[in-house]
Amino acid sequence: MKVRDLIELLAKQDQEAEVYVIEHRAGTGYYDQGGSITEVLFDENEHLEYTDFRGNQFVTPDKAYFNARHILLGATDI
Repeated sequence: MKVRDLIELLAKQDQEAEVYVIEHRAGTGYYDQGGSITEVLFDENEHLEYTDFRGNQFVTPDKAYFNARHILLGATDI
């Protein structure tokens, strides 16, 4: 999904609704190998990660991420 598509989708939603995202916590032992997830209120300082692979010398044209730009909403392994 592109940002413009997400904007269109959100424009159709209840504009007073709160936005939640998933936070993933790494597991701490044998019985918690997969970790756990929690729904939390979205905070752009904690739950928005922008990655720009353009110009990255380690991402060559044969890689799927070549010239890619991604936005990750949520948090992993916190």
